[in-house]
Amino acid sequence: MHPFMPPEQIGIHDAEKIVSEIKEQNDIVRSFYALGVVSIKGSILDADADILIAGNRDPFSIKMEITHSWGKPILYILIKEGRLNVLSFQENMAYTCTFTPEALSIFLSGFKLDQKMIWAILSGRPPVMPYESVRVSGPDRISLTDDKGIEIEAIYLPFKGSLPKKVAFPEQSLDIFYSELKEEIGIPYAGKIKISGKKIERDLALEIKTISFNASIPEQIFTLEIPSSYKTVHLDDIREDYGK
Repeated sequence: MHPFMPPEQIGIHDAEKIVSEIKEQNDIVRSFYALGVVSIKGSILDADADILIAGNRDPFSIKMEITHSWGKPILYILIKEGRLNVLSFQENMAYTCTFTPEALSIFLSGFKLDQKMIWAILSGRPPVMPYESVRVSGPDRISLTDDKGIEIEAIYLPFKGSLPKKVAFPEQSLDIFYSELKEEIGIPYAGKIKISGKKIERDLALEIKTISFNASIPEQIFTLEIPSSYKTVHLDDIREDYGK
């Protein structure tokens, strides 16, 4: 019987290089347009639903259109100019408010994601939070820490190259898993992403069928047409805590 050999631990130089490559590849993405399938188990999206995603980095805009597989719309979400606007076709309601991760969680089953995290995840890429230092915390684990040495993000390798198999955010008890490596104009991305965690209500799974990076996206994509019969709710005017 051969003795167990622990995996070789990555060096700090390589760890810093990997984090740098992830950030550089993320920065290359100025816009994206994707088609895929999304599900949130135990919610209105318990069954797989089609999703169209469009994003512009500057000015920051994200549009998600979630529809049944037979074409009936379920939920449209637009983040633009610091505002969150949502059309709920099942409720015949339109919602609008200042964008916050807590506000977004009302409509996405507890997912408190900031704009940077949303951008990275929806484009099939791992988010990298602002950090002070990089350290190696295991054979396949890179830690990003703040100025007090507290871990704010963990990056788990390998998946392929600099694309990790998982990133974790300890403070939020949030895990994001990446699989099915693909590439578009030289930028690697995950075809399948899963988000889970102790503090969220349900796991979310996203499969990206096709994606186009850095294509010109018409501005009219980043609009929501509210049917005249829908009631509009201004959440900023409601004295509720958005789940904080």
